[in-house]
Amino acid sequence: MVSAFVAVAAAAATRTGVFHRLYLRGNPAPGILRLGVIVAMAWIAFVLWRYADPSVTGIYVVFYLVMGYAVVKLFGQFAASWFGVRIRVDAVERRNVPAALVIAAFTIATGLIFGGSLWGEADPVGDGEGGWWIPISFFLLGWTTLLIAFGLFLRREPGSLAHRLQRERSLEDARATIFFLLAAGVALTDAVSGDFWGWQHGLLTFGVLAALVIAREIFAGLAAAGTPTGRTGDVAGEEGPSHEPSETRRTLEAIVYVLLGLAAWWLNRLLDGSLGGG
Repeated sequence: MVSAFVAVAAAAATRTGVFHRLYLRGNPAPGILRLGVIVAMAWIAFVLWRYADPSVTGIYVVFYLVMGYAVVKLFGQFAASWFGVRIRVDAVERRNVPAALVIAAFTIATGLIFGGSLWGEADPVGDGEGGWWIPISFFLLGWTTLLIAFGLFLRREPGSLAHRLQRERSLEDARATIFFLLAAGVALTDAVSGDFWGWQHGLLTFGVLAALVIAREIFAGLAAAGTPTGRTGDVAGEEGPSHEPSETRRTLEAIVYVLLGLAAWWLNRLLDGSLGGG
């Protein structure tokens, strides 16, 4: 009941269908936002179908789907506005595709983590059953870690990322941000999913997150080294050197995030094989 109430409130706060059709005609941004929700919910439904605890059947599947939708809308779409990109103003009214892509990536990362929290048995060596508080606890742990990692990412951005997304509509900045969020989401999904057999998976995942943050520090240092000194041009009417990162550096940064996310997934599969004896 609480999840249903949260889902309705969050859906109302992020609804784009209330706008006149002229805002939506030829505007891919609202569709990108909806696609992010669909991908996140499809992942959650897939985990419930194939990999959830055997006790999750019948009406409990519906309950977890409602809970997942509330999480995706509140902790995904709505919470993305905390970082300066707004759904209705930027995505709908201003037709800002890079901002919509970042919101969708944050939504998908949130859905990945919640789906991961539903993955696995609560008591793999016995007949005990868990409860809804177990996946919620793991989700909050993973999502809080995502917030911290993304906050560190934003802190080392040269200038304001929200400003560049809103005013300059920088697709290069959006691409690097998207791959950072998805790589962190994949790593955290592995951290909160599966049966609990030991601490190897958690330590590995946090090591990968540390590598993501270190990579961000390196690229931020390169960006700072390439920024000329002098006036910044932040005052209206002043000319100054641009803080916009080069397209090549941003592309390379996005590739590094993808490789780190894939490495986390592969190493966890390798650990699964060694722990399972095959």
